[in-house]
Amino acid sequence: MNRLEGAFIAIVFAHLGAVLAPTVAPLALQIIPPPAATVFILGVIMIAPVATLPLLRFNRLVASGLLAVVMAAAFAYGFQGHFLAPGPDHVTIVASDPWTLAFVVTGAVIGALEIVAVIVAAIVFSRAVRIPSGPGERPG
Repeated sequence: MNRLEGAFIAIVFAHLGAVLAPTVAPLALQIIPPPAATVFILGVIMIAPVATLPLLRFNRLVASGLLAVVMAAAFAYGFQGHFLAPGPDHVTIVASDPWTLAFVVTGAVIGALEIVAVIVAAIVFSRAVRIPSGPGERPG
């Protein structure tokens, strides 16, 4: 495992921790997502990044491509839901509650991790594409 793959793994676990740790804030603010959003949150934001880890060992191209896609989707979902679109979990609506700071900070940290994950996954992807598939192949 090289440093970049180590960063890939660390970012996935940091993201999972950042997503799991602040679940108290939305619950305290009584923000319960609708069923479709819950499926997206569980499948794309929580499970899919972790599912890339075993793939990384056997197929870096698929693992990094999948991580880039799901983290970009997670970022778009979170940014739109918390900062752009009006709704129960928009940061300005919950501004009067003491949990607001925790809600905003964790949202920003998760968003930053998702952006970093997309960048790292893109680098791993580009390097996986460049590696020859056989031992006897010549570049060029």
